[in-house]
Amino acid sequence: MPRDEGYLLYMLFAARRVVHSTANVARSEFDSDDEKRDSVVLQLGNIGEAASKVSPDFQRRHPGISWRQIINMRHRLFHEYEKVNWDRVWEAAVHDVPALIRLIEPLIPPEDSL
Repeated sequence: MPRDEGYLLYMLFAARRVVHSTANVARSEFDSDDEKRDSVVLQLGNIGEAASKVSPDFQRRHPGISWRQIINMRHRLFHEYEKVNWDRVWEAAVHDVPALIRLIEPLIPPEDSL
């Protein structure tokens, strides 16, 4: 699998974990469940780390994906963890990540073409 598609696949797997962790979960439940919060933060960080490794050329060819925002969120979560904005994490988990999945799924070649 070419390098960029491999990172996209990793992003997709992490994004699906975020969706799974927040499915049918109320915000109040998320706020009181450290394991859910930790899982979502870890996977958002994984998405950002993989996004940072996608080639600049690929990123330019797919401007509909908010590469810089995704990467910046990872930096904030992992390097400014004492200032995590839980409203922003929740918003990313329940709105931005499902939208990201819809954007990257078509970019990953079918398994039988690899």
